[in-house]
Amino acid sequence: MFNTVSARQIQREYKKILEKANKSKEPIVVMANNKPLGAVVGLEILEKLQIEAVLDQALKDYKAGKTKTISTMEELEADRKNERAGSILKKLEILFRVMGIIVRETLFE
Repeated sequence: MFNTVSARQIQREYKKILEKANKSKEPIVVMANNKPLGAVVGLEILEKLQIEAVLDQALKDYKAGKTKTISTMEELEADRKNERAGSILKKLEILFRVMGIIVRETLFE
């Protein structure tokens, strides 16, 4: 069973509760009107959850064939250049969309 605190306790003793969450390494459920409202987790748990999410997504990408094999440093460098170029193109596309909106709004005012 999880430890619980009231929403009012969070307001009054947030520092103590955060310390307890980091120390206990278990979530603390925040209750309001005897109903669970959320949870406070320590940084270690948060990091583990983030790592699990990244690994789950990586496994899904692998199973869907969205991954590639890079065997040499040259392949890695070429791949990074391609990703940077793609990223720049995406940013330019967004910029042009925003500029287009601004131009349209100015023309039709």
